[in-house]
Amino acid sequence: MFKYDKLNASSIVTASPAERVVEFSPSGLDASDVARVLSLAVDGRVISAEGGDGYAAVNGRVNFRLVYQDRDGNPHGADYNADFNLRTEGDIAADDSVAADVSVVEADVRTGDSVVLTALIAVRAQAIRRTEEECLVDAEKCYKTTESVTVPVLAAAKTVNVNVTDEADAGDIDGVLLSDVQATVVSAAAGDGVVIAEGRVRASVTFLEDGEIRCRDMLIPFREEVIADGVSEGDIVSASAAVRNTRIVLAGVPGANVIRFEGDIALRVQASRLTEHDVVRDMFMLTNEVELARETRKYVFCGGMKYTTETISGTASLEGRAAAESVIAIPFARCGAAKAEIADGGALVEGVLAADVVYRSENGVESVRAEVPYSLEIEGDLGAGVFASCFVESIRAKAKRGELEIEAEIGVLLRSVRCCEAEFVSSVTVGEEKERNESALSLYIVAEGDGMWDVCKALTATPDDIMAQNPSLSLPLSAGDRVVYFRALQ
Repeated sequence: MFKYDKLNASSIVTASPAERVVEFSPSGLDASDVARVLSLAVDGRVISAEGGDGYAAVNGRVNFRLVYQDRDGNPHGADYNADFNLRTEGDIAADDSVAADVSVVEADVRTGDSVVLTALIAVRAQAIRRTEEECLVDAEKCYKTTESVTVPVLAAAKTVNVNVTDEADAGDIDGVLLSDVQATVVSAAAGDGVVIAEGRVRASVTFLEDGEIRCRDMLIPFREEVIADGVSEGDIVSASAAVRNTRIVLAGVPGANVIRFEGDIALRVQASRLTEHDVVRDMFMLTNEVELARETRKYVFCGGMKYTTETISGTASLEGRAAAESVIAIPFARCGAAKAEIADGGALVEGVLAADVVYRSENGVESVRAEVPYSLEIEGDLGAGVFASCFVESIRAKAKRGELEIEAEIGVLLRSVRCCEAEFVSSVTVGEEKERNESALSLYIVAEGDGMWDVCKALTATPDDIMAQNPSLSLPLSAGDRVVYFRALQ
């Protein structure tokens, strides 16, 4: 009599953001030999993320890259890794599919008896939860109304490795001091069985050339077709990119070296779609009482992505030091954890651009950490919520009147989320037989908010019978309408 079907859906669940201080003291670095720190580049990456009972367990690695001068004024580069693990609490289950990302909020280096590298990292974990709900889709020998409910379904989620390479000419290179690399996705679209993603990698390589510090920037585009079974054209796509491994190779001939950058990028794509299902909204039987168990489910799903480029500028004070004569290099530049929230007609994105600027003064080579706060209004229909990540496409610095002027082009990647709700009948319990109405004539006076379905249930009659016996009745019903129903009694 009653037919049920499975309502399959996918929903995004998010754990609370977690912060952790990661410290590392390199045993092979003599603190007494570190006269001045010129740059500290810090990045974090996730190695694994798994769901537990109410938490996500995240393991990752923080990469510290240090450029410093020794007591003789010679520059050096050093590269260190420190592993971390943490739990971030949230509505996450062990069988959820968990993904996480890590960003560096602050970084510092202390020198004394030893060198201590410190990073404050922020970890955000999300999971895809697949659910299966039993719902009523048909009821024979009953009078029912049906409606269409919409639920999101994950079509595919996949991570692939993308190889990128580029080259830059240089002079006579003595050695590489630091490489600062970041990646972003700028667009992604679904085709039949494929997700096409495009992005950019910015590699800034700082090196010694004839004893002088130099820097080369490479902005490398990439395009990847990710084979993903189950994806169809028109699906909603979200994507992200993270640097996995990098390598700098020096080639060429003496006096005309070539810097070759090789990088592995982890590209993560996710495609979802909205599906419609016809379910029974309400029902009754002429012969028996029925009890309907109703369920309401809320779903959060990927709402798409938007990439835009903005220009930001600011100044860096030299804090009473000698005036800068010229800018030598910007070894490290990064937008930290960006805060984003839905605003009227779009989103408000706030963050801080941090950059290490190496410059020359009357005292020789020095450096300063420049911090430029920014607040951006980005237009667009971005749903119920939004996450932001920022990418430094290019950056310039100029010495002027005792300070440094900073200007940067940054890309902002917004990934939006949307919500929907589905209400359905999960089970029907058939009760006792209805007491037979022995009255040949019944009168129903329509109350405020009543519809035809309320009249039918009250009179135990079908909509066709009521309309046939009340030809002057017009829909929708109005308060005070009189509905007459005749019964043929045996």
